[in-house]
Amino acid sequence: MLKINSKCQFGNFNLDINQSLPTNQIIGLFGASGCGKSRFIRQILGFDKEYQIKSLIDFNKQTWQCTDSKLEVLTEKRGIGYLPQSIDLFPQLNVKENILFGWNKRANKPDILMIDHVIQQLDIDDLLTRHPAELSGGQAQRVALARAILAANNLLLLDEPLSAIGEDHKPQVMQLLKYISSKCRLPIIFSSHSRIEHAFLTDYILTFDNGRIIQSGKYQFVANDIKAPFAQMPDAINCIQAKVIDFETESSINKLKTKDNTLWAGHKKLSENSLVNLEISAQDISISLSPIDKTSILNCIAAELVAFEEISNHQFLLKLNFEGTCFIAFITKKSFLELNLVCNQKVFAMFKSVSVQPIAVENNLEQR
Repeated sequence: MLKINSKCQFGNFNLDINQSLPTNQIIGLFGASGCGKSRFIRQILGFDKEYQIKSLIDFNKQTWQCTDSKLEVLTEKRGIGYLPQSIDLFPQLNVKENILFGWNKRANKPDILMIDHVIQQLDIDDLLTRHPAELSGGQAQRVALARAILAANNLLLLDEPLSAIGEDHKPQVMQLLKYISSKCRLPIIFSSHSRIEHAFLTDYILTFDNGRIIQSGKYQFVANDIKAPFAQMPDAINCIQAKVIDFETESSINKLKTKDNTLWAGHKKLSENSLVNLEISAQDISISLSPIDKTSILNCIAAELVAFEEISNHQFLLKLNFEGTCFIAFITKKSFLELNLVCNQKVFAMFKSVSVQPIAVENNLEQR
């Protein structure tokens, strides 16, 4: 368990946090720019002490900082791997030397094969002799991420870790973080504005506003809590897991299967029998009282309306149950009234295959 009780004053901005977090999961930090996510991370690191009014940080029953007793474990003794937004590679070192900088200082070094795995997964094996000035923004961020991962003995802190990484590399980077969290049992705390990144990575989420945590809990619960701000935002994302059945070469689309439904998504071939997370915007889902034939919308699934919330004078947010998994959909108030929707009603949720972003749960994407 990571316990943080911190009060800081940064001019007109106050950070006021009192939170206990699990240390066996990926913790996601969400909120608008300037809401306090980065300052929260810096408190865990032991930074910004000059702004602290109070700080108590316990990690797995070890006190890292207590202003009352004036106890402090130095940042470099906390076993934290850290990736700041500024990336901050050492310009005088080449890529390989940057990557191994923190690893060389670790008391408990992971198997040497872990280094090779991280380098390969981040696709930086061809960059090892280059210097930071020779790297693109995305390359530099992947190198800095490798350095942070290999330096992390107790905890990995990542501030916007995928902000500069191109869409072609994002899936495998997210797969690597999932692997590290589960296989290496390394707790990860990361901040991101991306709903897709949170839907894929986050197990437990904290939502920030003006220096305070306004919502926290297991990601699936928070993402489907239609009475609360996180789900009500227009960029809300759903995540449905499916198994890859086939790839139709003629139409360049994957055929996927849930328990009882066939779905279609993605123009790049995914490995047969692999598990894939399908990320679907809540605004891209339409509702019907019956399945519709002869339409360009390829995906139509039967669901049960379990709850709804009027979130504005023109819009409703629906909570739907699909094969035991909940997801949400925005519809207009006009549609809600004309369909005469009620709880426990069977409906059909429809969404275009082009609006679905499939991300392989493991690194099994076959480029074509």
